[in-house]
Amino acid sequence: MTTETLLRRANNSTLDYYLLHTDAGSMPAAGLVVEEFVLADDFSAARLRSAGWTPADGGWWSSAAFARAVRTDRQLRARLAAVDRAAAEATYRQLGGGTLPDEPALRDHFHDDVPLSSGTPLRLGAGTDVHRVLFAGELDDRQLARLSTLLWLNGTASPTGTQPGVVGSGRLRVNDTNFHWDMRHVGGTWCLDVTSQPAASNALRWLLRQLTGLARGHGLIPATVDRLS
Repeated sequence: MTTETLLRRANNSTLDYYLLHTDAGSMPAAGLVVEEFVLADDFSAARLRSAGWTPADGGWWSSAAFARAVRTDRQLRARLAAVDRAAAEATYRQLGGGTLPDEPALRDHFHDDVPLSSGTPLRLGAGTDVHRVLFAGELDDRQLARLSTLLWLNGTASPTGTQPGVVGSGRLRVNDTNFHWDMRHVGGTWCLDVTSQPAASNALRWLLRQLTGLARGHGLIPATVDRLS
């Protein structure tokens, strides 16, 4: 099975789904959280849109404060578990919500967006186009090993000082575009740096989506996407 085939299987929905638990690891889930990053023309993240649903609240709610807190509060973050749409549909039905609305209808519940701005891109060199996906969360050794396998990381750190914090790299060719990504752990923060040559539109959007989805499935929560150059 090719790398591209595995990535295509990783994430087929356009929204991110999470189960919301009363406490970390508690079962069953108490509700759902649905999110979406809106990308600018240069594929940096412009806005984070979020909505939640719990039977106790009687419907859907949208809260920028909650979306921010998920990315800064470790205890709150531990109450979320990333799932695919099928699992979200099953949980919604089990909790008495009936049929989960389709994704266009779910977007109607996004009312309180989090504005995101990366500012002026950092210039890394002529002809270099890099997008950085920043994550909130921590990885234990098991999660890192599994994610490294799925991301096709080579598992070898770079020489000290040349690529600080790089724990592995992967690459993929999609149509006529060559992609390379580095997974980094710098200052306690995880990120994926994705380089494309030449700069691509639909292929880059797709790859950012797939790589982010794999990281979500192993305990990391995306915080933003910056264009570095």
